[in-house]
Amino acid sequence: MSAVSNPFAPSEKQVTQKDSFDIRDELMGNDLLVTGPVKPGLSPMLEAPSEVWAVSDVGAFEGIAVMGLHGGAGASTLASLLGDGASEVGQAWPISQNAWTGSAWPIPVIAVARTDHSGLAAADRFVRSWANGQLTGSQLSALVLIESGPRTSDARKKATKRLLRMVPRGTHIPWMDPWLDAPPDPARLPGRIKRIIKLLNTPTK
Repeated sequence: MSAVSNPFAPSEKQVTQKDSFDIRDELMGNDLLVTGPVKPGLSPMLEAPSEVWAVSDVGAFEGIAVMGLHGGAGASTLASLLGDGASEVGQAWPISQNAWTGSAWPIPVIAVARTDHSGLAAADRFVRSWANGQLTGSQLSALVLIESGPRTSDARKKATKRLLRMVPRGTHIPWMDPWLDAPPDPARLPGRIKRIIKLLNTPTK
């Protein structure tokens, strides 16, 4: 005699990888990236910062340069998620000189900052430096703003959205509480972050 299922017992849900590992981003909604000016000079007029952003010659370089805009920005974490094709280069704008011609080789640069007050201030100064043509020789690929806490004020949300639209590509990584306990495992990332990493690894035209 076959067993009769209990209509009052909760049914077992088939859990998929997407159910288990995906996350929401209240700031970005369904968007993974937002786009803006593809090169300096196309932005609305922005006041150039009084302090010139530091520039560093990184020598022969292949792949993506991940640049932290301040201490603790998360550049090393992002570089590890991007894989072997990305390297952290510090806080200076990286320039790679072509050994044959002596001219700058336009390596793709991903800039990273946190969304606390100091991180957003650094990102604002960087964006104004880039928009005013002070950072040349390499190609800004994207700005990544990493959430600095589980709650974000309306003012910081507004500032984050504004900055992400002032560069060729902008994206936001939500607060990830498990990353406080251990470094993120690239094999077990939320689906949203996997899709962002794939897009960041895709060269811009």
